Amino acid sequence: MHGWISASGGVHASLPAASLLAVVSLDSRDRVSGWSDEAEAILGYRSSEVVGRPAIGLVAEGRWHARTAALVRCHGSGRVVFVHKSGFPVEATLLVEPAVAAGHPCVWFISEPSCHGAGHDIGLLEGAWTQSSTAISVWSSELRLLWANELACQIIEEPISDVRGRRPTEVFLPDSQHHALEEQMRTVRDTGTPRSVLTYERVAGQNRPREWVIHIDPVRDLNGAVVALCTMARDNSTEFWARQRLCLLDRARRNIGLSLDTERTARELTSLSVPDFADVAFVQVLPHAWGADRARSRGPVEMRLIALSGEIPSRPHVFSTASDDASTAWRVVDRESLPSLALSLRRAVRVDLPHEAASWPELPDDLVSSRRGGAICVPLTARGAALGVATFLRAESSFDAEDLLLVEELAETTATCMANARHYEREHSTALTLQQSLLPREPPAQSAVDAAYAYRPADVAAGVGGDWFDVIPLSGARVALVIGDVVGRGVRAAATMGRLRSVVRTLAEVDLSPEELLTSLDDTVNRVDQSGEPGASDPEFAASILYSVYDPTSRRCCFARAAHVAPVLVRPSGDTHLLDLPEGPPLGLGGLPFESVEMAIPEGSMLVFFTDGVVGTHHRDLSAGISLLQEYLASTTCTPAAVCDDILELMLPKGGGDDAAVLVARSRVIDEANIAQWDVPADASAVAPVRDQVTERLGAWGLDEKAYATEIIVSELVTNAVRYGRPPIRLRLIRDSTLICEVTDGSSAAPHLRRARSFDEGGRGLFLVAQLSSRWGSRHLSDGKIIWAEQQLRLAG
Repeated sequence: MHGWISASGGVHASLPAASLLAVVSLDSRDRVSGWSDEAEAILGYRSSEVVGRPAIGLVAEGRWHARTAALVRCHGSGRVVFVHKSGFPVEATLLVEPAVAAGHPCVWFISEPSCHGAGHDIGLLEGAWTQSSTAISVWSSELRLLWANELACQIIEEPISDVRGRRPTEVFLPDSQHHALEEQMRTVRDTGTPRSVLTYERVAGQNRPREWVIHIDPVRDLNGAVVALCTMARDNSTEFWARQRLCLLDRARRNIGLSLDTERTARELTSLSVPDFADVAFVQVLPHAWGADRARSRGPVEMRLIALSGEIPSRPHVFSTASDDASTAWRVVDRESLPSLALSLRRAVRVDLPHEAASWPELPDDLVSSRRGGAICVPLTARGAALGVATFLRAESSFDAEDLLLVEELAETTATCMANARHYEREHSTALTLQQSLLPREPPAQSAVDAAYAYRPADVAAGVGGDWFDVIPLSGARVALVIGDVVGRGVRAAATMGRLRSVVRTLAEVDLSPEELLTSLDDTVNRVDQSGEPGASDPEFAASILYSVYDPTSRRCCFARAAHVAPVLVRPSGDTHLLDLPEGPPLGLGGLPFESVEMAIPEGSMLVFFTDGVVGTHHRDLSAGISLLQEYLASTTCTPAAVCDDILELMLPKGGGDDAAVLVARSRVIDEANIAQWDVPADASAVAPVRDQVTERLGAWGLDEKAYATEIIVSELVTNAVRYGRPPIRLRLIRDSTLICEVTDGSSAAPHLRRARSFDEGGRGLFLVAQLSSRWGSRHLSDGKIIWAEQQLRLAG
């Protein structure tokens, strides 16, 4: 007999009765009111668990909810994905029929499941578990092995029949990691909370241990009691070794080449490689790379061993270094050996041990005879010239293709550093020129101050050290005056100084306040690993800085410092004052606040910035030096450039023990006649009157040719402030070497230049501002922001 059986007992001829598996009745609110045994078999829920729940909750989310709702509305049929109680999807045919019984508006008939609970496709399920690439094991509550799949047995290296009933430390070697695994299994059994353990096991047929992430899950009975444990070990070796290679490469780039010494660079490579990457590593160099007076020839290849790492008690004589007698240090290398092969092929060579090419005097016999080891020999080539070879050996495992790529990266880094050391003397003059270029030559064009600076290194032969200074023009005719000091001298101090100066210039362009700039600079210094080791700080690294911003329109200057000596203010009357500024911590400590202080600077005053090498020497402390400096400044009337030269001659007549830098700035003021400002109501109708006032002021300044562009700039900036900003809104024009337009409002939201599409109503204002001005930008205030734009002026003369 074929047909569907409705809730009232009727028959429908849609499908054969044999396909009918479940009946679910719904009440007037579409909640489950009836649940058949077949429905429990398909979806796993008991009647008490679903009756009264919304029927739609049985269906998978997304488009299946929409399809089910459509079937309910039209009383139709179709394929729907349900969600089993255990969480897996069950695809079945759903037929929605109107019910005859009162209070049951419709009945769901569920048939033809594509996937349902346990008991179906047992063979397929068992095959999936047995052949899984995850090592799966089941343990009793007493931690006795009950079952393991093929991969787990492969790791154990014994059939399940021989190890069933054993504890973890009886199945594996009872070392620390397996004791930890067994302890974690007890914890999962007792608490019922899953855990993960990391172990390293060697798989049969493979000669390298592999990393396994073992997840331990409790197995519960129907009452919720833990009756067994399931461990699933996932092979994480690919990711693990990839991380190890990346870490090694990162350490190499940080640690190799810290000195301009060939032998030390080679030792840095070998010590870095052992024992994380290889059991033994050594470097051999060719004569021309060592500076030996030996001509290159096509005859036998001679090499010298300059670095070796790894424990080889049976061959102590392999440590032949530069201190050995020259007649015995150089050895002829067999043309059939790996070094000769790597040099001739000009690429890395990888072999498994034992290998006939791996027999040469430097190799210990116990490694050569290894049946599971491997060797890699890579040429050290820089700028097209071979400097030597680096060899890496393993006694228990071979190298793979990924190791080969890593070795080539290490060799390239090391060869470059060795070449740098080899060419150091020849390139010394060029390096000095490069170091000198890190400091500014002439003060940039600006009208806020008359500035000059001077620098004297402690050691002329060594070149520039870590003292530095800068004058940075800012928006609104302001200027930043900076001076700093990096402890040390030479290339490293100069390089650090150059990085700090670049970061300060970048942060100054953002128009941060002095204390915010020092905080950001301190964070940047903390992120730079000075010592080359992750998470370590260089105990020799220390840097100080004094950053100030002078505004010629308000005659005020804001200062902030990080462990730097305070500047001296020389008033027009000749009075000198060592400014009392809050002293912040040195750069690099991190987490400590910086403070700023703002003060009025009279027109024509002179600010004198200097490093501690100017006032403090071996024979004079800082306080005495500052007093001597103030005596000179109180009597001088020279220009800033002459003052810089005089200070160095007075304070350091014969040179000092430290680098010395001086920055002198005489303040200027922009006359109020060259400044115009207006308060703008937060009303779009106020834009036109303000624009007219701007045009009138430009005519008074004789800048009629700038009226058209300025009107557009003012209109766009003021309109944006009215539309998107908050009161108070102010407009200011400054006539200086440029014509500056500033609009201030109480909102902190900064504008962004974007490309307006064809039908966009907005987005073109800032584009026009950018086109009509030489530069534009924004800077934040404590109570809002300033949007500014500058136009170049053609000055007379």
